[in-house]
Amino acid sequence: MDALILCGGFATRLEPITLFVPKPLLPIRGRPILDHILENVLRNGVDRVVISTNSKFADQFEYWKALRESSGLVKRMDMVIEPTMHNGEKFGAIRGISYAIEKARLKSDLMVIAGDNFYDFDLSALISHFRETRRPTIAAFDVGAVEEARKFGVVTVKGDRIVDFQEKPETPSSTLVSTGIYLFPKETLPMYKEYLADKNNPDAPGYFVKWLLSRTQLDAVVYTGSWFDVGTLETYGKVFGMHL
Repeated sequence: MDALILCGGFATRLEPITLFVPKPLLPIRGRPILDHILENVLRNGVDRVVISTNSKFADQFEYWKALRESSGLVKRMDMVIEPTMHNGEKFGAIRGISYAIEKARLKSDLMVIAGDNFYDFDLSALISHFRETRRPTIAAFDVGAVEEARKFGVVTVKGDRIVDFQEKPETPSSTLVSTGIYLFPKETLPMYKEYLADKNNPDAPGYFVKWLLSRTQLDAVVYTGSWFDVGTLETYGKVFGMHL
């Protein structure tokens, strides 16, 4: 299994701090967010890690990568750099995933993780479920409030099965949301190109999930504990303050 960590955005909602530092490299508990994600991924038997970023922040990620490799923490880590320098040029997450699949020649089962995720749960249950079923599987989390759920992709489940998915709905059907952590069997990877060829929305991954749900069964593993999408100054300040 390979892991693709998405770090291609410009995090405009976190400006001015992200004018100079990419969001996944912002510190929490004294280390970059990306460190926490990487360690969790590596604990669960991932063979290869790919970091997808943009040209503006490529040097910072290359430096971070070199330090992690020299420590012996990771066996193989590669970079895919989108030729973008500002938000107006951004690929969008779905196009970025498709680009990384092609450029890094990803052909194995794939874990996709948004690089602004901060969570305290382990991914072993997600991976175990995926290996047993061989179905696309999402890590889900109950945010507990409709107002909060509006900000995310909202999941409706029956048992383990996802029966509906709404991307940032005005009226959420539940408070269970996608965490931006996905597992895809290798057979589904070519479907990113198919999705984009149909002129679908290239940005939020939830649009691809909704499209894929109309074609195959998707499952969810629901987690408890703590999870944050570090997308705004308010959220980052809250998480940073909690974990000093």
